[in-house]
Amino acid sequence: MTATQPLQLGVRWDEPSQDVRLNRAFRAGLLDYVEANYPITPGHPPQVDSAIPIYVHCPVNPIASPQGVNWRLAAQVREAAEQYRSPWVGEHLCWAGPGAEGRLGYIVTPLLSEEFQKVAADNTRKLSDYYGRPVALELAPVYQHTGTIDSEVHFLSNVAEEADALIILDVAHFTASNRNLARPADFGLSTINPQRIVELHVAGIRPSGSGRHWHDSHDRVPEPAILELVQHLIRTLPALRAVTFEHAEESPESELVSTLEALRRMMQ
Repeated sequence: MTATQPLQLGVRWDEPSQDVRLNRAFRAGLLDYVEANYPITPGHPPQVDSAIPIYVHCPVNPIASPQGVNWRLAAQVREAAEQYRSPWVGEHLCWAGPGAEGRLGYIVTPLLSEEFQKVAADNTRKLSDYYGRPVALELAPVYQHTGTIDSEVHFLSNVAEEADALIILDVAHFTASNRNLARPADFGLSTINPQRIVELHVAGIRPSGSGRHWHDSHDRVPEPAILELVQHLIRTLPALRAVTFEHAEESPESELVSTLEALRRMMQ
C-alpha cells in the first residue's frame, strides 16, 4: 500500500433497497466505495451518489469447473466493470452449474486437485483478458477436505500464482472453514503471497442448526475474533487496498453504521 493507493472502506450492494442507507453512510464519511454483486436485475443498477466508486464482483461464474466460463454472465460483468472503471473484478473460485446464473443453489468449492487447479487458472486468465483488468479470486466456506492438494487455501494460492491473479480474502469464510475443519484460526495465511491480497471481505458467521458447522451470515455483525483478525490483516498486508463489509439489506442500519465506524477506526 502506497500514498497513491490508500486503503478504502466499502459495503457490498445486492439490492436497490440498500441505496438510501449507503448514500447516508457515504455522506457521513463511513464508506469510500460500493461493491456491486452481479448478476443484478436488469435495469436496476446501484442508484448511489455519482461520487461513489463502484467495484464489480461476481460470485457465481463457474471458473473452477470444466463446464467453463459462463460468457453471457461475464458479458454483463465486463460491461459494468468498464462503466464503473472497477480496479479489478472479484470472482469466486467455485464449481457451479451450467444454468443461466451459473450456480447449483450454493457456491461449491471444487475438488482440490491439480487437474481442477489447471482448469481454474486457465479460466481465470481468460476472464482477466476478457475483462481487461485483474481478476481477484475468493474462496467460499469449506465443510470438508476433498482432493489431494493440502487445503483450499493452497489451491487458491496455486491458482493465483499460475494465473497471475489477485486475491480477496473473505475473513468470515476463512474463519468458518478453519472452524469446520478444526484448524488454527490463522491456518493458511502463510501459504498465500501477501502481495496478491488486495481486498478483505468482512461479515458475521453463525453455527448450523446441528452445531457441527459454521456458515457466513450477512445478517449478523462480525464477532470480536473476526474483527481482531481483520485488524491484524490491515496492519500486515502490504498490498491491501480495500475492506468490504457485507451486510444484508434487511438488517438494521444501526449495525451497518456501528460496524463501519469500527472498521474505519482500524484503518486510521
